[in-house]
Amino acid sequence: MMSMDYVQVLAAVVCFLVLVVAFKHVDLQIRINNILDLQLKANKEKEAESIEKKSDPPAADEKPCE
Repeated sequence: MMSMDYVQVLAAVVCFLVLVVAFKHVDLQIRINNILDLQLKANKEKEAESIEKKSDPPAADEKPCE
């Protein structure tokens, strides 16, 4: 009977550790997803700004450099 108690305690500890690792993994995945979303949003904004700059024609007053 004593060995069964140790096995049950060990099983409970292992289950607890598996749950902790699973929650840490989920938390890490959420953080990575948020970082990637922010990076994607920044890239889209940068691309939109570069398109705006390319589409703006130069002013008539400006002379090309020679």
